[in-house]
Amino acid sequence: MHEFTIVDLAGLVAAGWVFVRVLGPVATALAKRIEGRGPVPADDPAAHQLREELEELHERLDFLERALATRQPPPELPQANTPV
Repeated sequence: MHEFTIVDLAGLVAAGWVFVRVLGPVATALAKRIEGRGPVPADDPAAHQLREELEELHERLDFLERALATRQPPPELPQANTPV
């Protein structure tokens, strides 16, 4: 089995340093982009339309839940009187 030497440790540190130096700015840019996106302004017509569609969908869901809750189970089928 290969022993862990100081060269291996140096290689691991160098790879970690490169990883942080390359992906650090990428992660920072991604974080800034995520932070920069705030909520949709209230005066945006697309947001108003989406809100109306969501409310309509919510009403439909409520209707379906009530319909399923009041639904009676189907009656059992009559037993067949056939000889076995």
